[in-house]
Amino acid sequence: MSVVYEILQAKTNLANGYEKHIPFTFFVYNTLMKYIVALGNPGDEYVKTRHNVGWLCLDYFLEESQLPDPIESKTFSGRVSEGNVLGMEVKILYPNTYMNNSGSAVVKLVPKKELSQLIVVHDDIDLPFGEIKVVQSRGAGGNKGVQSIIEKLNSKDFIRVRVGIATKNFWTGKIRRPAGGGPLERFVLKPFTTKEQKQLLEVFEKVKRAIEMVVSEGAEVAMNKCN
Repeated sequence: MSVVYEILQAKTNLANGYEKHIPFTFFVYNTLMKYIVALGNPGDEYVKTRHNVGWLCLDYFLEESQLPDPIESKTFSGRVSEGNVLGMEVKILYPNTYMNNSGSAVVKLVPKKELSQLIVVHDDIDLPFGEIKVVQSRGAGGNKGVQSIIEKLNSKDFIRVRVGIATKNFWTGKIRRPAGGGPLERFVLKPFTTKEQKQLLEVFEKVKRAIEMVVSEGAEVAMNKCN
C-alpha cells in the first residue's frame, strides 16, 4: 500500500542568508505481496461440497474485488490470479493438487522469507456453519490440507481464515462433529443443505471482510474484530 508522507526539507537560501523550509511530497511503497490460498479439491463432483468452501469463498472474493479470473499455472500447480486489493498487491492460488497435498503447491508460491504474508482460507469441522475465525501461527487442528502446508513450508508462521462447516445439535446447540475416518470424510464431501446454501452469501461476505482486514490492517486487528 502506498503511503504519502509530506515532510519539510530544510534548504539554505544563501542569497537571503536564512534557511527556507520547502515542503514536498514523496511516496513510499510497501513491496510485500500478500499470498491468498484457498483449499479444496478439483473436479466438478467437489464443487459444492463442504470441503470446498474455501474455494467458494475465494470465488466470491475475486468477483467482489474485481480481480481477474484465475488461470491454470503449471508453475504453481493450480489456478492463479493477481491484482490489487486495498492498495496491496495480492497473488491468489487455488491448488489443483487435492486437499491433502496442498502444501506441494503452496511451497512453490510463497518465498521462504514471506511466509508471514500467506493467508490460507479453508473449511473447519470444529467451527459451526456460519462462523469464521482468523488465526495465526497455529497447528493444523486436524485439517490435512493445512497440515500438508505446514510440513512443506516447515513452518506454522502464516495466517488462516477458518470457515465453519459443522452442524449443531438442535436441542443443545453444540457442534456435532462426525467421528474420524469414514464418517468424517463422508461428511466433508457432502454438499451443504438447502438451508445452508441460502446462508452461504453471508459466510462469503464475512470471509471477504476478514481477508480485507488482514490485508489492510494486519492479522492482529483482524483477529480482534472477526473472532
